This record gives sequence, C-alpha cells and structure tokens, in this order.
Amino acid sequence: MQLAGYEVRQGKHLSFRAPEQKDFTYMKSLGSYYSEENVRIRLAKNRSKVKTPKHLSKDARLYINISTYVTTGNREGFERWAKLNNLKEAARTFNYLSENNLLNYEDFQQHVSDIEASVKAADQRITQINSELSTQKVIQKHCDSYRLCRKVIEDCKSAKNPKSYRTKHQAEYQLHDSLKKELQDLGVTKIPSSNKIQKRIENLESEQAATVREKQELQKKQKTLDIIRQNFTALLDAPEINSDLLPAKRESVAVTRDK
Repeated sequence: MQLAGYEVRQGKHLSFRAPEQKDFTYMKSLGSYYSEENVRIRLAKNRSKVKTPKHLSKDARLYINISTYVTTGNREGFERWAKLNNLKEAARTFNYLSENNLLNYEDFQQHVSDIEASVKAADQRITQINSELSTQKVIQKHCDSYRLCRKVIEDCKSAKNPKSYRTKHQAEYQLHDSLKKELQDLGVTKIPSSNKIQKRIENLESEQAATVREKQELQKKQKTLDIIRQNFTALLDAPEINSDLLPAKRESVAVTRDK
C-alpha cells in the first residue's frame, strides 16, 4: 500500500490514509474480512504462491467499482481515491478514442471488428505456415534418403557383377522408387539441393515467428479495446465523471452518445 501511495500507521490497530485523505482509515472499520488478523492469515496462506500479474495496458485500465471492494464500514477515503482514479481513466479513455478517431461508437465497433479479423487472419496464416513447414521437413527427409539410394544405384555402373550388386541392394532400389513417387506426389519433380530446402525451412520459421508476434500484439490490443469499451459505457452512464470533464469533452461525449 505504501508503494501505491498510501500512508500506513502501525499502532494498536493498523490504519492507512490515501493521498489527500484527511483522516486515517482503520482496517477494523472496513469489516471483518479486512481485519488485520484475517488479512495476515490470507497473506500467510498465499505467501508461497507466485502469481503472474495479468497484462494491463498502459493505455487504459478498468474503472473501479467501489462496491466490489468495500461493502461495510468507513469507505469515505476509498471512495474519494476511487473517484479520482476513475476520473483519470475517463480522461485517458477519452484521449485514446480521440487520438484514434474513434469517438463515434460505430467507428469504434468497426475498429474492434477489424482487429478481430486481423487476429483471425494471423491465426490462419500460422496454421498454413505450420502445414508448409511440416511438408518441407518431409521433403527434406525424403530427399536426403533419395540421394543415398541414388548413390547406391549409380555405383552399380562400376560394379564387377551388376546383377549380383542389384540383388544385394534390392532394398535401396525399392526405397528409391518409393521415395521418387512420394516426392512427385508432394509436387517435387526435380530434387532440390539440401541448402535450398534448408533455406525454405528457415524462411518459413522466420515468418512463423513474426506472425506469432503479430498475433500476440493484436491480442494485446484486443484486451485494451475491451477495457476501452467497458470504460466507454461507464463514461456515458456516470454523471459524476461527466460533470468533471472539460466542457468540450462533455459535448463530444454527448454527440457520440446521440450517434
């Protein structure tokens, strides 16, 4: 709480004071769930657990629903802090919508749809690349085996007894014919060099990694837009927030709502 800007006082009862709050709030006044004893019990229970915080966009955060956090006791200080926080998020949300030309809700919805379509396209491309990679690796394996069989067949020309040689290497002859047919089925009529196949694989792996990163960035943007959408609705329906916005912003929000 100190890192969050609260002043903490340890006396007979633990108390704290939010920025710009006049009096300290005693934990016992927030109800039994927030008593110092119960808080310490929960801390001890969770001390060994490592929790990874969820991604929270720097562009937007959800408004705080006061009733979710404090249901009994003295909540004046918390309410003041929450309202200040929500006012900041309202301004931040408005700025995001304004900077991205999304004040019209229809434009915002279209933007959300475009991002969803981009995520779907990236996902489809990843699936396609995975399939192409799998095929190229099969081709690479078949070509390596085919070259070994081909070398055995070509050595037959210098064998003293070609007939005996072919009988001895019958398995390689059969595998050669089988691999040739399988490669033709895969669209390979001319055996590419090992370097050429490896280069194709590396290019596909590079594109795969780039597309995965692109999808992850799009998904982060989706999360931001989901927060913006929730704040957008709260912004329109919260009179205490609208009353604190600048006149020009209130007028823009009103126009957007009418649209």
